[in-house]
Amino acid sequence: MRWWITIVVAGLVVGACSPVREAGSSTTTGPAPETTTTQPPADACLGGDLPFKSEGLIAAVGEAGADAARISQIRWARGSECERVVVSFVADSGSPASSLGLTGVSILAFAGTVRVDLPPSITDTAIADMLTDGELVDRTYVIRDGEGELSIDIHGAGGVPIAARAVLTSSPATLVIDFARAPDQADPIGAATSDTAVIVSPTGGEALYPFIIESYAQPGLDAVRLQIEVDGAIVEDRAIALPGYASAWQRFTAQIEDGPSGAATIFSGTADANGRPLAGARVSVLLP
Repeated sequence: MRWWITIVVAGLVVGACSPVREAGSSTTTGPAPETTTTQPPADACLGGDLPFKSEGLIAAVGEAGADAARISQIRWARGSECERVVVSFVADSGSPASSLGLTGVSILAFAGTVRVDLPPSITDTAIADMLTDGELVDRTYVIRDGEGELSIDIHGAGGVPIAARAVLTSSPATLVIDFARAPDQADPIGAATSDTAVIVSPTGGEALYPFIIESYAQPGLDAVRLQIEVDGAIVEDRAIALPGYASAWQRFTAQIEDGPSGAATIFSGTADANGRPLAGARVSVLLP
């Protein structure tokens, strides 16, 4: 169950929310918007009184009847001790949106990932992913689920525990997510990534039956192969049909009820006609 509240930010200085550096690599699905390269005040992403959190729901923002309909841009900024991701939206008319529908922002601590659950009113995106290769933020994915609804996963840099906070501005509507290093704690294992597929869960370590594999595949694919290998033998082999969405990564899940014990490798990606893996993500787990 999601609990929604609306955060209204008054008197926010737009310049302090603009990122300092565009990501080095991104995949766009429409005309590329102009980028912002102006350096804001140092470590603006640490200013203010809004606290950082390292797990669970960190923000519930937005309002009913909002006009945001499309993700128009995702930008990234680096400070000396923090990083910032800014998501911009446009209305159906193509003009900058003034408001965003009900949106939840959470940290999946086990995967070192910040997830943005967008409202159904966001129906399209101009960008599918963005590689930042920062010290805190590594890559951002825009994802559609099986029902066509959009979300955003922002992956932290490998092995770095992250804390985050989020705030929504209006007129224009922008979602600003700040990242800082979390206090010392067990490092997250993080999601397994590749250019073809990502495995969010399970992460490396013990996986208890039954468990759910959550993965997403690159835009445009109409099928992926999901395999589990134990002691050199494929014990689970599934062909997963995908909608073939071209504008975003495609999320799918599979439940594994039972199976063999021991060290196993989970593969999500493409395979040849004989079922041999070609390209994708792998994660090593220990099955009881």
